[in-house]
Amino acid sequence: MTAVSDPLKLTGVVLRTVDYGESDRVVALFTEERGKVSAFARGARASRRRFGGALEPFTLLRAEARERRSADLLALESVSVVRGFGGIRGDLARIACASYACDLARALVRDAEPHPQLMALLVEILGRLDIEPARPTQLRAYELGALQAAGLMPRFSNCARCGGALGASGSGRLTFDPAEGGALCEACASAAPPGAGAPRLARATADALARLQAGGLAAAAAHPMSPGEGVEAREALSRFIEHHLGRRLASRKFLDEIGPLLG
Repeated sequence: MTAVSDPLKLTGVVLRTVDYGESDRVVALFTEERGKVSAFARGARASRRRFGGALEPFTLLRAEARERRSADLLALESVSVVRGFGGIRGDLARIACASYACDLARALVRDAEPHPQLMALLVEILGRLDIEPARPTQLRAYELGALQAAGLMPRFSNCARCGGALGASGSGRLTFDPAEGGALCEACASAAPPGAGAPRLARATADALARLQAGGLAAAAAHPMSPGEGVEAREALSRFIEHHLGRRLASRKFLDEIGPLLG
């Protein structure tokens, strides 16, 4: 297809790449200017001069691209690396977390819709993974921030059904219903029982998740969850995300497999 129009100047993160033919590559980018886009990089695998090693997942780059007549894919013309996040690539746990972060961002939004909050959050977690070990609380904070940026906010401070107080102080436990949008008070959970297998949360876990919603990745560093809270939080957010996406991300499966490496 022939490229048309003036070049687009984009800044974005490489989400994934797919080899095409003998020498070309299709690149999915999450960009500041246009949100999620896909671009065709002609000769990307045959010539180091045009694209070098820039078209690798997790890379933050600046690019010039053109729209192509009667085609959904942009034509990628040139790129330059802003930050390669090289510290991620030598550690399996960091790779798994970065892959999941990119995959979740890609799954939560539609094509060509800018999401500056999510773009900034994605760059922030990649930056943290570049310089420090992957940690479970950090990933929970990213999930909550990504959900918020996409307009999805699980509720942990009050009942997702009636809006009332949750109760369950001390050793009590809360029901978390993804279909209702969060934790339920005892009365709502009893009146209309949630689906089978709905996660149960200690009140301390719900409070920890509420702190992460408010404080983001900085709160994750300052207030890491206990192992027990981490397990409950992972299960609840996994169920919530799968409910809204209608599927389990492949990168989530990989992340679960290397879970012990997260500490």
